[in-house]
Amino acid sequence: KTAIVIKSTVPVGFTEKIKKQLNYEDIFFSPEFLREGRALFDNLYPSRIVIGSKSEKAKSFLKKYGQREIQMLLPKKMN
Repeated sequence: KTAIVIKSTVPVGFTEKIKKQLNYEDIFFSPEFLREGRALFDNLYPSRIVIGSKSEKAKSFLKKYGQREIQMLLPKKMN
């Protein structure tokens, strides 16, 4: 099963909306942090990779990009 990774800037809630429209859970957001004049270098050698997902596919995506340490930061439950 394939995952869909959105690399472009999108509005808040877009990924969840598209998951519902397509009835497909393996869609996640991974923004790029590109500096002016250094975009190619930053793309090839990212200083950080952020994944907007809690899924196992997201962990797999991180591993393929060479992350040595995977840290999942989950929001605390709101009471």
